[in-house]
Amino acid sequence: MSDAARPFHLELDPTAIARAIDTAVVASTEVVNFHFSNLEKADLTQRTEADVRVRFKGPDLTPEQRRAMHENWLLARAIQELLRAVRHGLELAHVVTAVVNKKHRVKADTTIAEFMKPFEAKAASLSFPELLADVNDRLETKLDFADSYKSLQAARNCLEHRAGIVGKPETKGKDDFEISVPRMKIFYMRGDEEIEVEAGQVVKPDQGKDRAEILMKIEEKKRTLKLGERLVFARSEFNEIAFACHHLGHQLVGKLPKPILVDEGVNDAR
Repeated sequence: MSDAARPFHLELDPTAIARAIDTAVVASTEVVNFHFSNLEKADLTQRTEADVRVRFKGPDLTPEQRRAMHENWLLARAIQELLRAVRHGLELAHVVTAVVNKKHRVKADTTIAEFMKPFEAKAASLSFPELLADVNDRLETKLDFADSYKSLQAARNCLEHRAGIVGKPETKGKDDFEISVPRMKIFYMRGDEEIEVEAGQVVKPDQGKDRAEILMKIEEKKRTLKLGERLVFARSEFNEIAFACHHLGHQLVGKLPKPILVDEGVNDAR
């Protein structure tokens, strides 16, 4: 067998997609929950001075304004971290779906990094809707996250650039800012009806059945805010968003096409 025809095998680990997203989910939820909990108990009547020689002069804030400043700053960065991780996970999925189950001919001296570079560059060049659509084209069942991603980007921009006050960039010439954020719906079926499971609720299976299968899915939670209204996320709402991102990563791993054996004699990636 010539060097040009010698096969090499590339190991791809799809579970890295879920791990990449879960790392951001764990970090962001821990930071948000820790600091939001402490803000509820903190004395915010005075600013916290840095232990340095230089003192920074800032506006006089009420405790409510100071709490809002802390919350906006934390949420903007936590949401950005989740969006970055979801984007990264989809880029990894794009590479996996582009590589598996196809024959790839490369030069004998090609390194793994050189082989992967065009696939990674292609994924990085796509906008989020394009990236999601491209990955969905290769999945048997589709993921629906484009509207949530767009809304969360708008929410992050509002928190970071306008102190959480809804402005014209959010309303886009309309009277309202319509936002769709992801949440996990936990439910069971009773006939053709989805019955959402809530704390303290008694699960009532279909007649003649002694149990019900508990199901989960990501759905959009819609909110409408007026121009000039403050955008607020409670801890529980942020946790719902983070859990939806976690579920998205594991859904994505489960839906990826499974590698199949390829013919020997051709440089291949599996």
